[in-house]
Order: sequence, then structure tokens, then C-alpha cells
Amino acid sequence: MDSLLTVEVVLFRAARDGRFVPVGADVPIDLTDPAPPAGDHLRALEKATVSLAVGSGLPAEVIRAVAATPVPRLFQESSWLYGHRAVVLTDNRCVVGGHVLHYNDLFGLYVTEAEPESPVVVTVKDADTEISVVATASFDLLTQPWIPVVKHGGETGLLSLRDVVLNAHTIRQITAETPTMTAALHRLLLAFFHRVYGPQSEAAWQELWAAERLPAEALDRYLHRHRHRFDLFHPKVPFMQCAKLASLTPATAAKLVPYRAVGNNVTLFDHTTAADRVTLSPQEAARWLVTVQAFDPGGMKTPYEKDKSSERAPCNDFGVVVVEGENLKETLLLNARVYLPDHEKPMMTAPDDRPVWEEETGPSPRPDKRTARGWTDLLTWPSRRVLLSTTGSGEETLVDGVVITPGTRLDASLIDEEGMAAFRRPRDAKGKFKKSSPIFPVRLHPLRGVWRHSVELLLVELWEEGKNRQRPAALDHIAELAERRFLPLNAVYTLRVFGQRLDSKASVIEAWMEERVPAPVPLLRARDENLGSIIGHAIALADDAGSALRSFQAEYRKEFRDTTTPDIDHQYWPRLSRPFGTFLVSLGDAQVDNHSELPAIREWARWVKHLATSVAKRWVAGSPAQGRAMAALGKHHGVFHSRLATSEHTFYARIVAYTMGKEETNA
Repeated sequence: MDSLLTVEVVLFRAARDGRFVPVGADVPIDLTDPAPPAGDHLRALEKATVSLAVGSGLPAEVIRAVAATPVPRLFQESSWLYGHRAVVLTDNRCVVGGHVLHYNDLFGLYVTEAEPESPVVVTVKDADTEISVVATASFDLLTQPWIPVVKHGGETGLLSLRDVVLNAHTIRQITAETPTMTAALHRLLLAFFHRVYGPQSEAAWQELWAAERLPAEALDRYLHRHRHRFDLFHPKVPFMQCAKLASLTPATAAKLVPYRAVGNNVTLFDHTTAADRVTLSPQEAARWLVTVQAFDPGGMKTPYEKDKSSERAPCNDFGVVVVEGENLKETLLLNARVYLPDHEKPMMTAPDDRPVWEEETGPSPRPDKRTARGWTDLLTWPSRRVLLSTTGSGEETLVDGVVITPGTRLDASLIDEEGMAAFRRPRDAKGKFKKSSPIFPVRLHPLRGVWRHSVELLLVELWEEGKNRQRPAALDHIAELAERRFLPLNAVYTLRVFGQRLDSKASVIEAWMEERVPAPVPLLRARDENLGSIIGHAIALADDAGSALRSFQAEYRKEFRDTTTPDIDHQYWPRLSRPFGTFLVSLGDAQVDNHSELPAIREWARWVKHLATSVAKRWVAGSPAQGRAMAALGKHHGVFHSRLATSEHTFYARIVAYTMGKEETNA
């Protein structure tokens, strides 16, 4: 009876010299040797032995097929191994009983799909032992290193998905080849974290926060159910791909990499053409695959049938905000809100929410449009149908081609569903909100820093009805956790904001961007409209000084038709980010101590004036002015100083109303 069927099996990995190495050892063994094994060989074989039984999770036909194989000659004279069978693995898999049997050191043996249509079969060359082995490409994202990390000591390297989670407390941050890739990997990790750990309540969140490391038990329970969905080259359900695109001819793998100039996506310095053969390692291809789903530009793609038009992937529409802590464990938790789909938490999350890898089957190759089922669905949105093609096998496997077709269009209200974005209502020329205008996501500007949107990024909107801004949802959760003393009241976290700029047709990438803004917990907790006014006027002061610089330059250029002097903006705006961050931290300190914000305000105003003055001075020194031009330059320089002084006076006159009533220290 099948229910009583049990067979002892020794697991081997195929070596290149025709011999076989027991799993967990490095001793090559010849299965055709008539002499019984002894010593190190016997110990290695015993260590690689497993029992296969019906009820262990393997299909009965697999166990019957293994039991029907001959006992290898090496085992026949051994009292310890007599009756044992051998299973030989190539790339950690083999065909048995019409199934593909997989093995890894973490999960042991498991079965996924039926046998591929055209496997490459290798056999042991011995009449008594003939075991089929399938040599298809495989790359297990759970156990193979592919995610780029930076440790606390500054060392960099690659880790597997499982190792990233279990070692998150030792990892400083994720930093990939491009800002968009870094953002996409964070979104993937956050979805994975939610499905493994929840957390289902603030108490559960606090327990995870207090733990030294993230627990392995919950992770392994989750992976036991879904481990086969993380194979990058799975023949039926490849990770984040569509196997049914196999009928289409792959294009060059350069299509995955935006800085490769292929088709319409031309760049200035890269000269790759569609005819060039580009190959990527599985690690590189996996990272770009995740990035394509989140950030691929719009435009024409390869059609599966007829439809080849695609919208830009969702993350192109906003700056992706990641709250960063002292290590990756903190970062994951700071971005993780309570996750309880059965109770619609987070908002707009339904009970059937799931990431793309939990779909029962792979996606249809035909493009479609739908709403998101919830938060993890949105984080792993399948905006493209993709299929990688490979060359080589084993450690020599490379990705040499890719099919990219239109995927699923997102039907969503971003302000209600996207938790990693800030939103703002635009203002008119007088600084008043345009009430008739919709609220737009905050995006990065290649020159002017995202710190100029610090009010929208950091401060809570007190008026839900008719609101003019909305900060990333994680910051609301952090403020609540601090109120409950789960987080330090004086902590300062960091917002990493990622984005890319597309051309006017949204089909070509023009720039990648990443910026950082301090996020002091006292500012996140504050429910004081005065703070928004203080920060807003501080930003306006920088804008006024920048406007005075541009006017100074424009008037000189207009008078002398000069086009040779450098653009003055590039000397000014990039140097304001760090001092503004110091200003925000100082405002947070004032909130904690209940002191006046005036010292922080004065220091910021001094810095803006100093920077604008020094930029103007350097610009004057670099201008090729002589004679009448020198006199005119002096005149325009004087107008600039007068305008700068007026801006400073106006700033202090406006700011004083928001700082009265608090003790001033260190003025």
C-alpha cells in the first residue's frame, strides 16, 4: 500500500568529472565502484541520506519511481546502505516520476511542476544505475545572493532574500545600481515583510521592534508554502514573469537596462544597439526585473497579440519615500503599518490582498486593467509582462534575452492607496492654494531639492476635509507609535526619496534622483499649524534669494546679450539641502524642549544670506566683464543685495507671529 511506502535515499550533486558528491559534503564518489564505502565516504553518504515516505509532502508517484530504481553497485555490498537508492541532482533538481524534484539546504526536497516539455537529460553511465537528471536553468532568490547591501562597517555585498531578512539587524541599508532600483527593492522587501510578519497589531509591531533580530520561524513557515514561487527561471511560474510569453522572440537583454541605448531609449554616452549581444548575470537580471515592474517608462512595447501601448509604471508618478532607521530591520518596521487584510488594514486593503508571487498561476499574457486588491498587491504591481531567456547552465547561466509586453494598468486613486508618497495642492502666484486644482504627488526636481516640500513630507494635515497636503502613511504610524512610547520621542529618522524624470512623452528616462530629508519625531508628532508656517516661510526665504540671484543674472545677460556665463542656479540650490536638514532637526529639538524656534530660524536665515551672497560674488568674479560691462555688473550686483536685504526683512516680519510665547535660548 502506498501509505506504507518508504524508501531511503542518498542525495548527490553531479560533479563535472562524472562522479557525484553527496549533498552536504565535498567528497566525490563513484557510484559504480564495487567496493563498499568506508571512512569519510561512508560518513558523507550517511549524512546525505533522507527518508521518503507518503505523507511527507511528496507525491506517491515520486516515491514509487525512486523505489523502482536499481540499488547502485556501490551500495549493494554495504550493510549500512543496502537497499538505499540514489537521487542525482543537477542545478539542485531532477526529474522523477514525471515531476521535477527540487532540493535546497534550507527546505530539503520538494516537488513543484510537472516535467518540462524539453528537458536536457543526463544519465549515470552504469547499467545497474540509470537515473534521469534534468539540467534546466534555476536561480533561487531565497537562497542565492542578489540583493545589494551595505553593512554597518561599510562593507558591501549581495545577500539572498532570506538572508537579507534574517540579517536585517546587521545591514545598514540597501543601495543598488540606481535610485529606482533601490526604491523597487525596498517595495519588494516591504511586501515580503508584511506577508511574513504582518504585523497584525501595534503590540505585535512593538514585539518585533524590541527583538534583536527578525524571527526565523515565521519566515520559514511562509517560505514552506511559497518557496517554489521564488525561482527566477521556473518553467511554469518564473518570479514576477509570464511563462506564456515563450512563444515570442526575445529581444536583447539590454531592454532591461535603461542606460543601454536600445530602440527609442537612446542615451548620450551609451552606444549599445539592438544588434549587440548583451548578457546579464541572474543577480543583475533579477534586480532589473523588479525595477522594470515599478519604474518602466511608457510607450510602445512588444505586443503579445495586438496591444503594444503601455502606460508608465506606477512609481514614475511620485517620489517613493522610504523611512530609514539605524539598520534595515528598523527601516522595514518603520515603513510597516499594521497589516490585517481581513479588517481592511491598511486602508483599501481587501482580504484577498496578496503580492504577485502568491498568485495561484502565472499571469495571462494579455494586458488588462484593474484596481489593486490591497497594499502588497500595489507594492508588487505587475505593470509589465516579462520573460527572461537564458544561455548556459548551472553557475554559467546568463540572461541573454527578454520579452517585455504591456501588463496590468493600475486603476487607482493614488492619494487613497499609495502609502509611500506625499501629496500637495499647488498654489497660485500669490501663494494661495488653488482649491479647484487636484492634489498631486510630490516629485523630485533635478535641481531644486525635495526638502522644499518638507511641509508635505513631514507635517500632519489637521483638516481632513478640504485638505491641501498628505504625508506618507508610515509617518502617521510612526507618530502614533511615539505617542504610545514605542519609539523615542526625540528620535530623528531619515526620509530617502527616490524618483526618475521621463521625457515629455513619458517614454525615455532622462534622470535618476535620490535625496534625503531628516524626519525628527517631534515634528511628526506636532499638531501645531505654526510649525507649517515657520517651515513654509523658511522655504520661501530660500526661494526669494534664488529669485534674486536669477534676476541678477538675467538682467546682466539681457543688457549685454551674454550667454557664456554659467547658470547661477546650479551653484545655489544643491548647497541648501544639508543646512535645511540641520534647521529641521533644530526645530524638532525646540519642540522637545518647549523652547523658541528663533535660534534655528536665525541660523537658517544667516546661511541663506551667506550662500546667496557668496554665489553672487563667485559669479561676478567669473564673468568676463570689462569697462562699461563692469560698471553695469556692479549696478546689478547692488540691486541684488538690496533685494536680498528686503527678503530677509520681510521674512523676519512674517515669522515673528509664529514664534511668540516660548522661551528663547541660545539666541
